[in-house]
Amino acid sequence: MKRGREKQFNQDVENYRRALLYHARISDWETFKAKAGRMFDYVESIEYSELERRFFKNFNAVLVVLIAIAISLFQVDFEITPELLRIKNLVVFAGILASTFELYFYINYRTYVKVRSTYYAERREKFIRDIEQDFRSYVVQAKLSKAA
Repeated sequence: MKRGREKQFNQDVENYRRALLYHARISDWETFKAKAGRMFDYVESIEYSELERRFFKNFNAVLVVLIAIAISLFQVDFEITPELLRIKNLVVFAGILASTFELYFYINYRTYVKVRSTYYAERREKFIRDIEQDFRSYVVQAKLSKAA
């Protein structure tokens, strides 16, 4: 994540935290839940975009190398010497292995994204429930310390 974007993200999360703390202190739990849900949506969208950016950055680099190898294979006459023919077989085999490796990671990434999106609502509800419980205990502790 770029430095400026990282600072903006941290500032946004801090703003959400302050808003949640305010709504917890005044015991406005319905608004608290709505803001916690928006915070979850925001963090998930940033996380997803960052994962996607990193994945495709690496994916595209490997893809460019594979395309360059394929183009070079078509432009070299391997029939000149037997050593070149052996190198051709090695390069073709390495290209097949790299393509398989790249395809595996692409399918693995797509599966990961699909699973995350399938269970999005459940994770969101669990996040809201857990953060509400944390803030409720924080408010109770603050009230007890004031009473003491």
